[in-house]
Amino acid sequence: MQEKIGMRPFSRIHTSTDADYKSWLLSEMKLSQKGILIMQKWVRFGGIWLLMIMLWQGCAASKPQHDVKNIAGEYQKGLDFMAKKNWIKSEETFTFIVYNDPAGEYADDAQYSLAETWYFREEYLIAIDEYDRLIQRMPNSPLIPQASWRKAECYYLLSPDYRLDQTLSERALKELQNFVDIFPQDENRIQAAKYIVEIRSKLAHKLYGSGVLYLKLREWDSAKLYFDVVLENYYDTEYLENALMGKAEALVGENKADEAESLLAQINPGELDNDQKKQLARVNAELTKLRKQPTD
Repeated sequence: MQEKIGMRPFSRIHTSTDADYKSWLLSEMKLSQKGILIMQKWVRFGGIWLLMIMLWQGCAASKPQHDVKNIAGEYQKGLDFMAKKNWIKSEETFTFIVYNDPAGEYADDAQYSLAETWYFREEYLIAIDEYDRLIQRMPNSPLIPQASWRKAECYYLLSPDYRLDQTLSERALKELQNFVDIFPQDENRIQAAKYIVEIRSKLAHKLYGSGVLYLKLREWDSAKLYFDVVLENYYDTEYLENALMGKAEALVGENKADEAESLLAQINPGELDNDQKKQLARVNAELTKLRKQPTD
């Protein structure tokens, strides 16, 4: 049989034209490309899984091996990690001891050292929790004074600038005062006393600043309220004279010259710094101006 003109060998089966052949060829090429893309995706997917498996095996291989039968050795291992400032591995080691030998010889040492790994990373809130676990669960441990000091110190280190909320500063003051009361002979009591002075000064500064703000707003009663808190609770800080002058200024604003003058009389000008002397001069000038006003 003679082939028809314009037909390919392919068309002997399909009895199709050149256009049909081109269409079929194009579709076959698309299918091939799609198959290649699918294969590439599977290769990539398989590669990702292979990489994940390798990473998992690597992590498993690098994870420190612990020996529950040799707690003393584990504790020394943790100390060695700490000496190298490898806080993560030391944390893992001390955690292993705490959870696997909670009543053992090294339990309190491991718990304290675990807290220290967070302290030296400046993760003070976590460190506080770990020191607390030692204090609450092992009250007879000889490490209680040092853990109590560290806990108070962490709150001190968390105390923010005086312009911010002072909740943590108040907690720091409480913890430091408790430490001094409970452990009056501890070697850290002197540093604790210095921190107490610093925190009290910061709290007084915060209150005094609020009083000054109300002075600027001419809210005399609110200003006096804050200055009074400083005078009553923080009389041992450097803001005592500032609070006296601030309250006197509020009284001048209320036209209470005699009361203002009585407060200013409590101030020794010789003990003031330059800024305080300027403040005193300003308040005295306002008081003099008030005195010169005609009275009804």
